[in-house]
Amino acid sequence: MSKYKPLSDRLARREADDWSASFAELEEALGFPLPKSARDQNAWWMGGDKPHHEAWKGVGWRIEAVDRIAQTVVFARDPGAETPEPTPMDVAMEPPIASAAKTPRQGVVSAAVAGGAAALLAGGVAVVANFLAKRKGEPWR
Repeated sequence: MSKYKPLSDRLARREADDWSASFAELEEALGFPLPKSARDQNAWWMGGDKPHHEAWKGVGWRIEAVDRIAQTVVFARDPGAETPEPTPMDVAMEPPIASAAKTPRQGVVSAAVAGGAAALLAGGVAVVANFLAKRKGEPWR
């Protein structure tokens, strides 16, 4: 079992097609701190077949955007991905998701929703541009 299974389980249970989470929320869900590379490099979040990538890809999700400055990541359901159906055992063993008090992250999500697709697209373009600028001249991994 992967140490990232709690993230897979949380995403598999979500009814919404996206989830904007702070790094702190991810660490709480996982039960351990994210590695330094998750905070320092967009590459940690993108591509590959590493165990942490499989945590979201394996249940039909993808990374929509990463903001390392705000320490947030947006997961989006991948409509083209095949996702396994949860077994009754998977569902029964999962702890309930606790509701939290309103956080600053919710204000960011509200602003993105209010701004519509243009705000999300602009944010995604900025993330990709930042990623490419940092990777310029380096071989793709």
